[in-house]
Amino acid sequence: MTELECPGLPASWLNAWLAAVGTTVLVPNLRLSWTESPSPHAVLVCDGDINPVDAVVESWPDSDRIGDMPIAEDWRSCEPTVPNIPLPIFRERASKGRGHKDAWSLSSTYTDMHVDASKPESMIVARSKLAPAAPGSNRTIHFRLARVHGLVGDLRDRVAATLAGEARRVNANGLGFDVTRITALGDASDKRVDPVIEVLAFFGLALFPIRGSGSQRSGAREGVLSFARQRGWNAADDDVPRMTWPAWSSPVAKSGIDALLDAWNPYRLDTWRRMGVHAAWKSVEFIWQGKDQTRGIGSEAL
Repeated sequence: MTELECPGLPASWLNAWLAAVGTTVLVPNLRLSWTESPSPHAVLVCDGDINPVDAVVESWPDSDRIGDMPIAEDWRSCEPTVPNIPLPIFRERASKGRGHKDAWSLSSTYTDMHVDASKPESMIVARSKLAPAAPGSNRTIHFRLARVHGLVGDLRDRVAATLAGEARRVNANGLGFDVTRITALGDASDKRVDPVIEVLAFFGLALFPIRGSGSQRSGAREGVLSFARQRGWNAADDDVPRMTWPAWSSPVAKSGIDALLDAWNPYRLDTWRRMGVHAAWKSVEFIWQGKDQTRGIGSEAL
C-alpha cells in the first residue's frame, strides 16, 4: 500500500477535515487516518503502488458531474432552486433524484422534515449550517461549488500542493463557512479560499445528512432552521448546537468512517478508546458585526 501524510489537511480545520473525508467519498479504495501529533493531520492510504494524489486526481468530479447534481440551480426539468427552497421545489428534486449517485447533495444541505409553516402558502425547508446564506451574486450553495470548482486550474499540481499544505488561495467565497477566509474588519481585501479544499469538503458532506422530527413549526425562519438536526451536530453545555468531529488512528474507508461517526460519542470517553479516537473538536461560529451576514465555522479542541 502507499501512504501519504497530508499536512495541508489539519483535523482542527473543519473544511480540511471535511475535505479529507471527501477524498474517501470520491475514491472508494482510499482510506483515511490522522497522525497522533499535537496538531493531527490526515494520512491517506491507497492499496498497491497508486499514489493518493493520483487517486484523487483520477476520481476528480468533472463539470458535467457538478452540473448534474440534484442540488444544482437548474437541473433537468425541475423548477430552479433558490437559496431558501420552497417545499414543492425540494419535493420535486427529492422525487426525481432518488437513486442518483449524488442524491446526498440535496439531503446533506436541505431537509423537508422541518419547515417554516408561518406562511403556509410558501413553506420553506430547513437548511444546513454547512450550506449557509451568502451575499449578492454567491446565491446558492451549488452556485458557489460550481464557481470554486472552475477555479482549480492545473488539477494535479493543485491537489498535490493542497495535500502538502503549499497551495495558494484564490479570490472567492468558497462554500461559505470556512472561517479562515474571513479578513479583519479593517481589511478591505477579498475573501480567499483553497478551491481544492472547498470542492473536497463539499463531497465530505455526503456523510452528513440533515434531518428533523417531521414536524412543522411556526416562527422566525432562523429559529426554525436551527431546529433541524444534522449528523455531527449536538447541543453543547451552553445548549448551542455545535458540530463535533474526531481524529482516529486506524486507516478506514468511507464505510468505516460512516460507522465510526455513528459509534463515536464526543462526550463518552469509552467510545473514544473503542474507536481509536485520539483528538476531537467542536465548532465555534464566527460572530459578525452589525448587518454583516458573513458566516464562518472555527474550532475548539475537546
